Amino acid sequence: MSSKNKVETTRGLNGYLIFYNAASWAGWSYILLSILELIVNDDLAKAYDKIGWTLKLVQTGAILEIFHVLLGLVRSSLPTTIIQVASRLTLVWIIVNNFPEIRSHWAFTSMTMAWSITECIRYAFYGLNLVGSQPGWLLWCRYTFFFILYPVGAGSEAVLVFESLPYAIKINTSFYWALVTILLIYVPGFYTMYTHMIGQRRKILGKGKAKKF
Repeated sequence: MSSKNKVETTRGLNGYLIFYNAASWAGWSYILLSILELIVNDDLAKAYDKIGWTLKLVQTGAILEIFHVLLGLVRSSLPTTIIQVASRLTLVWIIVNNFPEIRSHWAFTSMTMAWSITECIRYAFYGLNLVGSQPGWLLWCRYTFFFILYPVGAGSEAVLVFESLPYAIKINTSFYWALVTILLIYVPGFYTMYTHMIGQRRKILGKGKAKKF
């Protein structure tokens, strides 16, 4: 491949990643603003009706991030990316989608709130980084907000899985025990992911300078 073609390919891939991050940011921003609107109007019982479709769309679209890592488009941990995407797809499609009874539970709101804040920061960070900008305050938010947001998100996920158990056993015993297994995995899984993020924070902010990913 000639140098010119390489440059054009690089620009094309960069443009694609910018579009992907911008679209994902827009989707999660809509979810976040919708949740805030429902909180103000004291109407959280309608949260799933308002954001359910968008939540499925943006979270399913995150499957592309696994391929981004596999193809070398981004430098991220493949196991971490797979775990993150798979766990959220489980919540969105297997838990919340299949059990309407738990959609009005407070844990659905806290989960989507934690997810949306996290993702708005993450996609803004990656998108701006692709165009050569990396605001210090956004870098700090990227590697600090998880201290609260990750426990809230993971805890809410676990609550929703637990709340779904009485309904799951009516469908299939194997399905029930599969969810119980997922629930038991949350403790070691949380520890692994949380310590990984703490390590990343020390690596990035400990050096006192921005670093490209």
